[in-house]
Amino acid sequence: MGQQIIREYVNNGRVKIIYRHFPFLGNESWRAAEASECAAEQGRFHEYEETVFVNWNGVNQGTYSDENLRIFAQMTGLFINQFDECMANNKYLDKVKTDLAAGQDLGVNSTPTLFLDGKKLDNSPDYGYFRIRIEEALKTSGG
Repeated sequence: MGQQIIREYVNNGRVKIIYRHFPFLGNESWRAAEASECAAEQGRFHEYEETVFVNWNGVNQGTYSDENLRIFAQMTGLFINQFDECMANNKYLDKVKTDLAAGQDLGVNSTPTLFLDGKKLDNSPDYGYFRIRIEEALKTSGG
């Protein structure tokens, strides 16, 4: 469903996605959030995130160990030296902390949580639900 929205609305500039991390499942989710930002440096955020989510195996089960996050980086085609340096320096830890605090301020308590024009949406897996909400918002904004 996410890819459909990206193809139909984001790729043509009608909608902008702002991704915020909400690493509430322990240390591994923090490291995975940082790793995805390191992937974003190389223009591969969405590909990396998809790999991370597809491989999830439960809370703090080792899936998001630094070793596995590095394997995911290789699977995604990232430059490993750049990725390793980014992770070693905790380059995006402050950004992840800021994202978490913002989510808490908005009442986020699970992932994914989606907002459209500042309004929290239901977590429906149905593409049609999101399409209707997006079209309504575009009409209201003149887009």
